[in-house]
Amino acid sequence: MGSGGGEALVAVALDVQIAVVGLAALAVAGAAGPSLRAQQRDTVPDKLAVTEPVYQGWKYYQVYCARCHGENATGGFTAPDLLFAITAEGGVTPDSFRVVVHRGTESKEMKGFDPLLDDELIDRIYAYVRERSAGRLAPGRPHRAPRPR
Repeated sequence: MGSGGGEALVAVALDVQIAVVGLAALAVAGAAGPSLRAQQRDTVPDKLAVTEPVYQGWKYYQVYCARCHGENATGGFTAPDLLFAITAEGGVTPDSFRVVVHRGTESKEMKGFDPLLDDELIDRIYAYVRERSAGRLAPGRPHRAPRPR
């Protein structure tokens, strides 16, 4: 090999060293800060994270209400859209919601849940529906929000 071969070998070795140093720098930078996905997760609101009472409301809603009012409270074949019903235009207040759930409707299309649901559970169902109606909770299965530190 002539002197040109030695220079090429040195150049390749130098390129390898630069690549190794560059990869190490990238690894250190990645370890030092959160990934882009983690940063996005921290800045984008989690529209399925809820408080414990709202989560409990969702669970009881699924058991007692979803069959008729729909999985996401948007109504069904025979039952109204609760997301609209509890708005000012819909006219259902927390108190009237509680009365209807306890007693049922006058038309008897909805039976009352008086022996099964007490005021606290009905209030939790209402809280779930209110969160969905206000757009703070996305459709789908919610999960418990992490407790604040």
